[in-house]
Amino acid sequence: MKDFWKKQIDKYWKLCMLAPMDWYWDSAYRQVVKKVAPHTICVSEFFSADWLVHSKFLADEVLPHTKMEKPLIMQIFWKNPEMFAKAAKIIEKEKYDIAWIDINMWCPAKKVVRSWHWSSLLINEDTAFEIVKTIDEATKLPISVKTRLSFDWWQDLIKFWKWLEKAWAKLLTVHWRTAKQAYTWNADWTQIYKVKKELNIPIIWNWDVANFTDWMNKVKNLDGFMIGRWSFWNPWCFLWEEHLNIEQKKFFINWQYHPTLNEILEIMEFHAEKLVETKWEKKWNLEIRKHLVQYLKNFPWVKVYRKKLVTTESFENTKNVINEIKNEFKDDLNKRPGLWEIKEKEDEI
Repeated sequence: MKDFWKKQIDKYWKLCMLAPMDWYWDSAYRQVVKKVAPHTICVSEFFSADWLVHSKFLADEVLPHTKMEKPLIMQIFWKNPEMFAKAAKIIEKEKYDIAWIDINMWCPAKKVVRSWHWSSLLINEDTAFEIVKTIDEATKLPISVKTRLSFDWWQDLIKFWKWLEKAWAKLLTVHWRTAKQAYTWNADWTQIYKVKKELNIPIIWNWDVANFTDWMNKVKNLDGFMIGRWSFWNPWCFLWEEHLNIEQKKFFINWQYHPTLNEILEIMEFHAEKLVETKWEKKWNLEIRKHLVQYLKNFPWVKVYRKKLVTTESFENTKNVINEIKNEFKDDLNKRPGLWEIKEKEDEI
């Protein structure tokens, strides 16, 4: 297992990864991404090591996953090395079949950072190194770290990452802003290529990458990219022109693939179906709503169906709305909303 990333890089050349986002990239969405772009490697939502250890039910709720999602990377956070080690022993159980453990040292949320979790580990270096070392000793699973450029610009970036590598981190994913910058400012591209030259482990870029082709124009000596928010409503962003057939390549425009209305509606139904399978009904109702309207972002008639989509109360209700769109726009199903091929016809509806 320790050579996991080497095998993935040998297979795909450059790694394409779905970033962890709490409350969004659950099992259902990971299956959506894998259906659209099977080469994508998925990272779970992030979970507290403490919760995994002390909850009777959390591990059995969040660690099981479908064959479609494999290989799945589990991201965890906490501040105590021993608690990380205990959580790692749970995660590595054979019944869960997790491929890898990723440590969250990037999230900038102030409330949790003040209690020395997440990106605060960038300025609590001894603990950060001890966490990686302790987990590596506790489990046979490989360990990676997702981190940031620094906490507030004052850290010695290369020194910190070399220590993480020495502590047996097998891969680093870097969100190229400081923790203080959070999600503002443009990503700093000036140092990442230099850092890569100093390390012997794979380096993954996160942030300010819109799609696969955008990344290919920036890749240079890096090993892969991770996309989170850009994939919201658009799992097709993980596709590269080389992944498409001759017919599809005609619609790979401005660095991205533009799906047909029918492709979008089929993915909406697939997403809803997988949420039904993985979550209880009330929670499913609330979670699918935030996705449905977004999928139709470029559809000129989304306003007409918005209320129906954001108030759906059952899978059958959702299917009915999707079928209503299919029936109403049966002549437009093979047209592409992203290319504005479906015209406004307000006087006809």
